[in-house]
Amino acid sequence: MKNSTAKKRKQVPVGYLVVGVDPHKKKHAAVFMTQDFMTHSKLKFDNSREGFETVLERARTEMLKTECRGVIFAIETGAHHWRNLAYFLDEKGIPLRLINQFTLKRRREGKDLNHRKNDYRDSEVAAQLLCTGEFNAARLSQGVYAELRAAYGSYRRLVKEKTRTVNLVKSLLDGLFPEFTQVFKNPCGQTAASVLCTCAVPQAIAGMTESEFAGAIKAACQGRVMKGKLRVLHHVAMTSIGIGAGAQSVSSEIAFLIEKLRLIEQQLRQINEALTRLVHETMEGKYLLSIIGLSYVSVAGIIAELGSFSSYQNAKQLIKMAGSNPTESESGGKRHSHTPISKQGRPVLRHCAWTAVIPMLRFNPDFRDWAKKLRERPAGANPLSGREVMVAAVNKLLRLAFALVKNQALYQIPESQPVEIAIKEVSNTSGGQGNTAGSFGSSYEPTRQKTWCPALLAKPV
Repeated sequence: MKNSTAKKRKQVPVGYLVVGVDPHKKKHAAVFMTQDFMTHSKLKFDNSREGFETVLERARTEMLKTECRGVIFAIETGAHHWRNLAYFLDEKGIPLRLINQFTLKRRREGKDLNHRKNDYRDSEVAAQLLCTGEFNAARLSQGVYAELRAAYGSYRRLVKEKTRTVNLVKSLLDGLFPEFTQVFKNPCGQTAASVLCTCAVPQAIAGMTESEFAGAIKAACQGRVMKGKLRVLHHVAMTSIGIGAGAQSVSSEIAFLIEKLRLIEQQLRQINEALTRLVHETMEGKYLLSIIGLSYVSVAGIIAELGSFSSYQNAKQLIKMAGSNPTESESGGKRHSHTPISKQGRPVLRHCAWTAVIPMLRFNPDFRDWAKKLRERPAGANPLSGREVMVAAVNKLLRLAFALVKNQALYQIPESQPVEIAIKEVSNTSGGQGNTAGSFGSSYEPTRQKTWCPALLAKPV
């Protein structure tokens, strides 16, 4: 950590004026500081082009006063409000560094036990952290990488909205027609959706004959109708315990939600096509798609979060960016071998990598055999749990991706696997969040053969 900080400190040009910025939605706070930690001026400026020009003009004035030969910005990255200023400075060719909000908070509280906090104080601490080398490089996506990041963000939001809408439909059916989900496990399937849009009230279904009910659904459904399930649904509607009070309003809301789901599906198809096209336009896409078990959506997520691999010097930077690097725990001369991961990187990247390795541990022979050896090692060789294997697989995937792109080589399964694989990065906690959002294509063809998969035993955090 100290060596890393020292290297970063050397990246700050000597004799430069440091401008610490605490960004907000309407106004940003800036502090102008020399590298001896002396504050010379303070300014609040609008989150607009005029405001950005104002802070640059003030920076030029302070440079002349302090006889500095340049200026560098230190911007806190709490919310998303910093992005506009960062891209503006990048277009102007002005160097900038990003300050992690949690690092800033710890430094501020460590220096002031009274927990004094204001915008200028945060700006001042941001400038100090840049001078001490505690910052992150500003990797701003450009060109196809910016388009890919925006498209993948839209994809994630649509998937979340789809899940939320489906859960809302199920919740409404619990009161209106609780037996419905017993007949149709997926209430948003083709036949089920046609039923809900046509006649979702069990009392109304019970008032029709089987043939009348089937005919009404067949007329509304453009595809194949599950006649057997329609008969069962008509039968359970006769004895349904669904609430009749307010049934028409609830039924109308369900029909609206079904139409909303159809629109979301249409949007997802369009975004999937855009993601597929954008992945192929990147230099990294060709090599990552060659990895067996890695789908288009996983590749899109990894590249969208990391950007161009040319801005990274080694695979460790990718692992730190994902937050899957282990923390250190040592006290009283005792060093703990099983430590949690840092989770200080990008959670979306960590989630994407976590969900990507789940099918890889089943369908990629290299990953499958490697993971099996880690779990089946003897007790004295430190066998890994399912969660530890998942974290190790995430780091292995990121190292593999970096190596393929750096060497411009396609993925090939090694003919022979080593008996022992040293994995110092392994921790006993997970590296992902939540379940997968699904995929839209794949670079592999899965089989129905049952294979050993540690992911089945691991729950992402």
